[in-house]
Amino acid sequence: MLRVLAAIGAAAWIGPLSGAAALQSEYRIETVAGNGEAGALPGRGGPAREVPVDLPFGVENGPDGALYITSVGTHRVLRLDRRRGRLTPVAGNGRRGYSGDGGPATEATLNEPYEVRFDSRGNMLILEMQNHLIRRVAAGSGRITTLAGDGTAGYRGDGGPAREARFHDPHSFVLDRQDNIYVSDLANHRVRRIDARSGRIETVLGNGQGAFPEDAGLAKEQPFLTPQGLVVRPESLWIASVSGHSIWRLDRKSGRIYRVAGTGRRGHAGDGGDPREATLDGPRGMMMSDSGVLYVAEGENNVIRALDPARHLIQTIAGVGPERHVYAGDGVPATTAPLWQPHGVCAGDRGSLIFSDTRNHRVRRLLPPSGL
Repeated sequence: MLRVLAAIGAAAWIGPLSGAAALQSEYRIETVAGNGEAGALPGRGGPAREVPVDLPFGVENGPDGALYITSVGTHRVLRLDRRRGRLTPVAGNGRRGYSGDGGPATEATLNEPYEVRFDSRGNMLILEMQNHLIRRVAAGSGRITTLAGDGTAGYRGDGGPAREARFHDPHSFVLDRQDNIYVSDLANHRVRRIDARSGRIETVLGNGQGAFPEDAGLAKEQPFLTPQGLVVRPESLWIASVSGHSIWRLDRKSGRIYRVAGTGRRGHAGDGGDPREATLDGPRGMMMSDSGVLYVAEGENNVIRALDPARHLIQTIAGVGPERHVYAGDGVPATTAPLWQPHGVCAGDRGSLIFSDTRNHRVRRLLPPSGL
């Protein structure tokens, strides 16, 4: 099981279920943030389930034990204090733009913050898709600066400083244990790596062409289609291809890429069988448990699926499929609850899973059966 470095009271944080339990359990669903309405969060925040969370995308556990949420609709990053149940803004002033570097993060303007991460020093990193860059909020001072990208859409910079590079609609990013950053440069059809020591950027996947790659081909030589969700492990990098309707694994030692789920055709079929024979539609955010179970938010299928590559199994664990999507209540089995374009996924407490139910303007939690 994935153990998250945070605690609430005396309760240890244990992430999603592992192995067969993850695929066979009937989760229940509940809302942890958002009242289902679009709109601005009150200036000082409020009770998490009583205030708007407009188009939540990224969800991430912070080093302080809080849950951090990116609100694309209000161009802010929000903090959910799990003990008090309150939601407050921690970055962005609610207006769209690109300003504020060198000042407090709460006074800066952001432009569609898609995901939020934390480095080993506790600094908060924010990926802004429409500003085409990554910014950093210092853990001590709360001041914001630009870390990577010059704010202009394009492609340039490999081999040079990340701050001078150009991205085009970056979507997702992750950090490895050495604080190296991997970025899904979506419209450039590449995954790029920023070295933590040198600050230099390079392409690790994709040749810039948007096409289905060759299985077992060299990652840097292959085309790729619109990378989105990423998961990094010491030996591998996992990549979701949103318009390629598939998931791939990059072997970091050999540099070769392998298809692990999805046929490349759109659909919602294959549960209970081999992930490579299943059809997906719009895989977006991902996370992986220590046991190797991959959790995937499929934005166009309106579901969360669990994928166990070792056992060659895939299963829908939340959502009813693409036909139904409007919020219909909590406290029910998760596979009977409609979702609407989920994006981000992260670990919750006591075996739960947290995800953004984006167009339903809610952040929700999947609760496993008691006793597991």
